Amino acid sequence: MALKPCKICGRLYDSARGKYCPQCLQEIDELYPKVREYIRDQKGAEYSVDSLSEEMEIDILRVQALVDLGYLDRNTMGNAGALDEEQRKKEMLAQMLKKSLSATEKDRPQEEQKKHRTYGQEIYGTRKK
Repeated sequence: MALKPCKICGRLYDSARGKYCPQCLQEIDELYPKVREYIRDQKGAEYSVDSLSEEMEIDILRVQALVDLGYLDRNTMGNAGALDEEQRKKEMLAQMLKKSLSATEKDRPQEEQKKHRTYGQEIYGTRKK
C-alpha cells in the first residue's frame, strides 16, 4: 500500500484510488452539479479553469480536478476554427500519402510487383539443385 499526498489538500491517502483523497473526491462530486448548472445557465459563454474558479469563488485546484476526472470537457468551442483547420490539414496529408503510395505501386515494373525476394535471395541469389 503506497501512500501519496492528495493533489488538492496534501493529505496522505492510499494511492490505489487515483490523484485525490476520498474526502476531496466527495467534495468534487458535490461540487460538480453546482458547476454544471452554472455553466448551463450562462449559455454561449466560454470559460477557462481560472475564470470559472474566479466567477464561482471555488478553489482552482478543485475546478482543475473536475476537468482531470472527466466531469467537465475541455473548452473546444473557442478553438473550433483552429480545430477545423487542423483536421483539414490532417485529411489533406492523408490524401497526399494515399496518392504517393498508389503512385509508387504503379511506377514499379510488373516483374517487381509479382516477384518477391527475401534478403538472402537478393544477396546470394537463388540456387536450384
